[in-house]
Amino acid sequence: MEKRKALPDINAKSFSKKIKVHFENILPSDVKTVHIFLPIQSKSEIDTWPIIHGLWAKSIRVVVPVMDPKTDTISSYQLTKETQLTENEWKVPEPIQSISINENSIDVIVIPLLAFDKNGYRVGYGKGYYDKFLASLDSSAIKAGLSFFPPVDKITDLDPHDIPLDLCITPERIYEF
Repeated sequence: MEKRKALPDINAKSFSKKIKVHFENILPSDVKTVHIFLPIQSKSEIDTWPIIHGLWAKSIRVVVPVMDPKTDTISSYQLTKETQLTENEWKVPEPIQSISINENSIDVIVIPLLAFDKNGYRVGYGKGYYDKFLASLDSSAIKAGLSFFPPVDKITDLDPHDIPLDLCITPERIYEF
């Protein structure tokens, strides 16, 4: 996280734009629904808004996570241009009122991460929300991470429930696993 926060804003914006271009290049033509995280400003996350606007322009349904801290689970809610957002206790933007979307309709899920390795495993923020959520998805859903940085060699503290990514997009390239 410190490495991300140390990036000058100009680099973060440029890197986010490059990631958007790569994302558009890997997006299958038959995709109807993309689940994507909304960036946490205070954690200097990748700006996913350009990707979201590109999806809307292609009439692809965009859904975002809403976190339930009592059960450590994620639910999916539709995001439109009219959706109003509020920040939850972790400063994650979430829809105030929106339509709940069934996980089985998700074609691609875009996942936040702090780091990833050459085998597709990721380090998140440690609560396990996404690992539980990924386990509930149809196995055909594409699991894509976004990172400003290349992979580390190997993440050694894996848990049995950790689910690897199918690919991770960086400003420089797309890693497939």
